[in-house]
Amino acid sequence: MTETIDDLMTRRPKVEFAVELSPACIEEFQMRGFASIDRITTDEELAWLGEIYDRLFAERVAPLPGAYVELMRTHEAGRDAQSQIIMPEVRFAELRQTVLWRNGRALAAQLMAVDASMLRGWGHMIRKPPLDDGALPWHQDEAYWDPAFDYRALACWMPLDPATVESGCMSFIPGSHRGDLRMHHRFGGDHSDHVVYAEDVDSSLAVAAPVSAGGAVFHHCRTLHSSGPNRSRRVRRAYSNEWQIEPTRREHPAPRPWFDEVKKAQRERPS
Repeated sequence: MTETIDDLMTRRPKVEFAVELSPACIEEFQMRGFASIDRITTDEELAWLGEIYDRLFAERVAPLPGAYVELMRTHEAGRDAQSQIIMPEVRFAELRQTVLWRNGRALAAQLMAVDASMLRGWGHMIRKPPLDDGALPWHQDEAYWDPAFDYRALACWMPLDPATVESGCMSFIPGSHRGDLRMHHRFGGDHSDHVVYAEDVDSSLAVAAPVSAGGAVFHHCRTLHSSGPNRSRRVRRAYSNEWQIEPTRREHPAPRPWFDEVKKAQRERPS
Protein backbone atom coordinates (compact mmCIF):
# COMPACT_ATOMS: atom_id res chain seq x y z
CA MET A 1 0.00 0.00 0.00
CA THR A 2 1.30 3.46 -0.88
CA GLU A 3 2.19 5.54 2.15
CA THR A 4 -0.08 8.57 2.49
CA ILE A 5 0.99 12.05 3.57
CA ASP A 6 -0.77 11.41 6.89
CA ASP A 7 1.33 8.25 7.27
CA LEU A 8 4.48 10.27 6.59
CA MET A 9 3.48 12.77 9.25
CA THR A 10 3.47 10.04 11.91
CA ARG A 11 7.16 9.41 11.18
CA ARG A 12 8.24 12.86 12.38
CA PRO A 13 11.69 12.46 13.94
CA LYS A 14 11.59 12.91 17.72
CA VAL A 15 14.82 14.87 17.97
CA GLU A 16 15.97 17.90 19.90
CA PHE A 17 18.17 20.71 18.69
CA ALA A 18 18.35 24.11 20.33
CA VAL A 19 20.10 27.17 18.95
CA GLU A 20 20.54 30.75 20.12
CA LEU A 21 21.53 33.87 18.24
CA SER A 22 24.76 35.63 19.00
CA PRO A 23 24.68 39.34 19.92
CA ALA A 24 26.46 40.02 16.61
CA CYS A 25 23.70 38.27 14.66
CA ILE A 26 20.99 40.23 16.47
CA GLU A 27 22.85 43.49 15.78
CA GLU A 28 23.21 42.54 12.12
CA PHE A 29 19.46 41.96 11.87
CA GLN A 30 18.72 45.30 13.49
CA MET A 31 21.09 47.17 11.20
CA ARG A 32 20.51 45.41 7.89
CA GLY A 33 17.04 43.93 8.29
CA PHE A 34 18.22 40.36 7.70
CA ALA A 35 20.65 37.83 9.17
CA SER A 36 21.56 34.19 8.57
CA ILE A 37 22.41 31.20 10.74
CA ASP A 38 24.18 28.01 9.67
CA ARG A 39 21.68 25.54 11.13
CA ILE A 40 18.14 25.62 12.52
CA THR A 41 17.16 21.93 12.45
CA THR A 42 18.64 18.43 12.31
CA ASP A 43 19.59 16.23 9.37
CA GLU A 44 16.85 13.78 10.36
CA GLU A 45 14.13 16.39 10.37
CA LEU A 46 15.42 17.98 7.17
CA ALA A 47 15.16 14.63 5.35
CA TRP A 48 11.64 14.05 6.71
CA LEU A 49 10.51 17.54 5.76
CA GLY A 50 11.88 16.92 2.26
CA GLU A 51 9.64 13.85 1.89
CA ILE A 52 6.61 15.79 3.13
CA TYR A 53 7.40 18.75 0.89
CA ASP A 54 7.77 16.63 -2.26
CA ARG A 55 4.48 14.84 -1.68
CA LEU A 56 2.58 18.06 -0.98
CA PHE A 57 3.74 19.57 -4.27
CA ALA A 58 3.38 16.35 -6.26
CA GLU A 59 -0.26 16.12 -5.14
CA ARG A 60 -0.81 19.92 -5.30
CA VAL A 61 -2.23 19.90 -1.80
CA ALA A 62 -4.17 23.03 -0.83
CA PRO A 63 -4.56 23.15 2.98
CA LEU A 64 -7.10 25.96 2.49
CA PRO A 65 -9.09 26.97 -0.61
CA GLY A 66 -6.65 28.66 -3.00
CA ALA A 67 -3.61 27.81 -0.87
CA TYR A 68 -1.79 26.03 -3.72
CA VAL A 69 -0.51 28.90 -5.87
CA GLU A 70 1.44 29.07 -9.11
CA LEU A 71 3.57 32.17 -8.66
CA MET A 72 4.52 32.29 -12.33
CA ARG A 73 2.60 30.69 -15.14
CA THR A 74 4.23 28.69 -17.87
CA HIS A 75 2.87 28.19 -21.38
CA GLU A 76 5.00 25.12 -22.15
CA ALA A 77 3.31 21.75 -21.88
CA GLY A 78 4.75 19.63 -19.10
CA ARG A 79 6.90 22.47 -17.77
CA ASP A 80 6.98 23.11 -14.03
CA ALA A 81 5.84 26.46 -12.71
CA GLN A 82 7.21 28.20 -9.65
CA SER A 83 4.66 27.44 -6.99
CA GLN A 84 3.92 27.67 -3.31
CA ILE A 85 1.71 26.07 -0.68
CA ILE A 86 0.38 28.45 1.96
CA MET A 87 -0.23 27.46 5.59
CA PRO A 88 0.46 23.71 5.33
CA GLU A 89 0.33 23.51 9.14
CA VAL A 90 -3.41 24.24 9.06
CA ARG A 91 -4.01 20.76 7.64
CA PHE A 92 -0.95 19.04 9.09
CA ALA A 93 -0.56 20.05 12.74
CA GLU A 94 2.64 17.97 13.03
CA LEU A 95 4.46 20.79 11.26
CA ARG A 96 3.88 22.92 14.37
CA GLN A 97 5.75 20.31 16.44
CA THR A 98 9.00 20.42 14.49
CA VAL A 99 12.39 21.64 15.61
CA LEU A 100 12.18 24.15 12.74
CA TRP A 101 8.93 25.61 14.12
CA ARG A 102 10.17 25.73 17.73
CA ASN A 103 13.55 27.22 16.92
CA GLY A 104 12.08 29.66 14.41
CA ARG A 105 9.67 30.99 17.00
CA ALA A 106 12.33 31.22 19.73
CA LEU A 107 14.83 33.01 17.48
CA ALA A 108 12.16 35.36 16.12
CA ALA A 109 11.37 36.28 19.73
CA GLN A 110 15.06 37.02 20.31
CA LEU A 111 15.23 39.25 17.25
CA MET A 112 12.04 41.10 18.16
CA ALA A 113 12.92 41.31 21.88
CA VAL A 114 9.57 39.85 22.96
CA ASP A 115 8.40 36.74 24.76
CA ALA A 116 7.84 33.83 22.38
CA SER A 117 4.29 33.41 23.71
CA MET A 118 3.41 36.72 22.01
CA LEU A 119 4.15 35.37 18.54
CA ARG A 120 1.79 33.65 16.16
CA GLY A 121 3.12 31.82 13.13
CA TRP A 122 2.09 30.62 9.71
CA GLY A 123 4.06 28.99 6.95
CA HIS A 124 4.47 28.68 3.25
CA MET A 125 6.55 26.40 1.08
CA ILE A 126 8.09 27.77 -2.11
CA ARG A 127 9.34 25.61 -4.99
CA LYS A 128 11.60 26.76 -7.84
CA PRO A 129 11.96 24.13 -10.57
CA PRO A 130 15.35 23.53 -12.17
CA LEU A 131 16.53 25.56 -15.18
CA ASP A 132 13.82 28.15 -14.60
CA ASP A 133 14.43 31.73 -15.75
CA GLY A 134 11.79 33.33 -13.53
CA ALA A 135 12.92 35.65 -10.75
CA LEU A 136 10.60 36.68 -7.93
CA PRO A 137 10.53 40.50 -8.08
CA TRP A 138 11.59 42.89 -5.34
CA HIS A 139 8.95 43.28 -2.66
CA GLN A 140 8.29 43.70 1.04
CA ASP A 141 6.26 40.99 2.77
CA GLU A 142 3.99 43.50 4.47
CA ALA A 143 2.79 44.66 1.04
CA TYR A 144 0.75 41.44 0.81
CA TRP A 145 -1.08 41.93 4.09
CA ASP A 146 -4.39 43.54 5.01
CA PRO A 147 -3.89 47.34 5.10
CA ALA A 148 -6.44 47.64 7.90
CA PHE A 149 -3.75 46.57 10.39
CA ASP A 150 -0.27 47.52 11.60
CA TYR A 151 2.33 44.75 11.87
CA ARG A 152 5.46 43.71 13.73
CA ALA A 153 6.74 40.61 11.98
CA LEU A 154 9.64 38.76 10.44
CA ALA A 155 10.18 35.65 8.32
CA CYS A 156 12.36 32.60 8.95
CA TRP A 157 13.32 31.16 5.54
CA MET A 158 14.93 27.71 5.44
CA PRO A 159 16.10 25.98 2.23
CA LEU A 160 15.78 22.22 2.00
CA ASP A 161 18.45 22.27 -0.72
CA PRO A 162 21.55 24.48 -0.89
CA ALA A 163 20.32 27.97 -1.80
CA THR A 164 23.08 29.43 -3.96
CA VAL A 165 23.20 32.40 -6.30
CA GLU A 166 22.90 29.91 -9.18
CA SER A 167 19.82 28.21 -7.70
CA GLY A 168 18.01 31.43 -6.80
CA CYS A 169 18.88 32.28 -3.21
CA MET A 170 17.38 35.31 -1.50
CA SER A 171 18.84 38.80 -1.94
CA PHE A 172 18.15 41.82 0.24
CA ILE A 173 18.50 45.59 0.26
CA PRO A 174 20.28 46.32 3.56
CA GLY A 175 18.54 48.85 5.80
CA SER A 176 15.34 48.96 3.73
CA HIS A 177 13.33 47.79 6.75
CA ARG A 178 13.82 51.14 8.44
CA GLY A 179 11.76 53.07 5.91
CA ASP A 180 8.07 53.17 5.08
CA LEU A 181 6.33 50.52 3.06
CA ARG A 182 7.08 51.18 -0.63
CA MET A 183 4.50 51.63 -3.33
CA HIS A 184 3.88 48.25 -4.93
CA HIS A 185 2.11 47.18 -8.12
CA ARG A 186 0.42 43.99 -9.27
CA PHE A 187 2.75 42.18 -11.63
CA GLY A 188 0.21 40.44 -13.86
CA GLY A 189 1.29 38.96 -17.19
CA ASP A 190 2.91 35.56 -16.77
CA HIS A 191 3.02 36.05 -13.02
CA SER A 192 0.13 34.90 -10.93
CA ASP A 193 -2.33 37.38 -9.53
CA HIS A 194 -0.62 36.93 -6.16
CA VAL A 195 2.67 38.62 -7.16
CA VAL A 196 3.39 42.28 -6.51
CA TYR A 197 6.58 44.28 -6.96
CA ALA A 198 8.03 47.38 -5.30
CA GLU A 199 8.83 50.43 -7.36
CA ASP A 200 12.11 52.39 -7.38
CA VAL A 201 14.39 49.65 -6.05
CA ASP A 202 18.11 50.22 -6.58
CA SER A 203 19.20 46.64 -7.18
CA SER A 204 22.87 47.71 -7.23
CA LEU A 205 22.59 47.79 -3.41
CA ALA A 206 21.47 44.15 -3.23
CA VAL A 207 23.29 41.62 -1.07
CA ALA A 208 22.87 37.93 -1.90
CA ALA A 209 22.35 35.59 1.06
CA PRO A 210 23.26 32.02 0.09
CA VAL A 211 22.28 29.49 2.76
CA SER A 212 23.07 25.81 3.21
CA ALA A 213 20.29 23.24 3.44
CA GLY A 214 18.99 23.34 7.00
CA GLY A 215 20.34 26.82 7.64
CA ALA A 216 18.04 29.84 7.80
CA VAL A 217 17.82 33.51 6.98
CA PHE A 218 15.59 35.85 8.97
CA HIS A 219 14.25 39.08 7.50
CA HIS A 220 12.05 41.92 8.71
CA CYS A 221 8.61 42.25 7.10
CA ARG A 222 9.69 45.55 5.48
CA THR A 223 13.09 44.41 4.20
CA LEU A 224 13.13 44.55 0.40
CA HIS A 225 14.02 41.15 -0.99
CA SER A 226 13.81 39.02 -4.09
CA SER A 227 15.04 35.64 -5.30
CA GLY A 228 16.73 35.06 -8.63
CA PRO A 229 16.11 32.42 -11.29
CA ASN A 230 17.07 28.82 -10.61
CA ARG A 231 19.71 28.14 -13.24
CA SER A 232 20.86 24.95 -11.56
CA ARG A 233 19.79 21.46 -12.61
CA ARG A 234 18.07 20.68 -9.31
CA VAL A 235 14.91 21.96 -7.70
CA ARG A 236 15.29 24.68 -5.07
CA ARG A 237 12.97 23.91 -2.20
CA ALA A 238 12.37 26.38 0.62
CA TYR A 239 10.12 26.44 3.67
CA SER A 240 9.38 29.81 5.26
CA ASN A 241 7.52 30.60 8.47
CA GLU A 242 6.24 34.08 9.27
CA TRP A 243 6.27 35.19 12.91
CA GLN A 244 4.26 38.17 14.05
CA ILE A 245 2.82 39.83 17.11
CA GLU A 246 -0.97 40.08 16.95
CA PRO A 247 -1.61 42.90 14.43
CA THR A 248 -3.33 46.03 15.68
CA ARG A 249 -6.24 47.52 13.77
CA ARG A 250 -5.67 50.97 12.31
CA GLU A 251 -8.17 53.76 12.69
CA HIS A 252 -8.10 54.09 8.89
CA PRO A 253 -6.74 51.47 6.45
CA ALA A 254 -3.37 52.36 4.91
CA PRO A 255 -3.56 53.47 1.24
CA ARG A 256 -2.40 50.40 -0.70
CA PRO A 257 -4.15 50.36 -4.08
CA TRP A 258 -2.26 47.29 -5.24
CA PHE A 259 -3.87 45.21 -2.47
CA ASP A 260 -7.35 45.89 -3.86
CA GLU A 261 -6.14 45.25 -7.43
CA VAL A 262 -4.74 41.85 -6.49
CA LYS A 263 -7.92 40.83 -4.68
CA LYS A 264 -10.06 41.98 -7.62
CA ALA A 265 -7.93 40.05 -10.13
CA GLN A 266 -8.17 36.90 -8.02
CA ARG A 267 -11.95 37.15 -7.78
CA GLU A 268 -12.33 37.67 -11.52
CA ARG A 269 -10.00 34.91 -12.69
CA PRO A 270 -11.97 31.92 -14.04
CA SER A 271 -11.63 28.82 -11.87
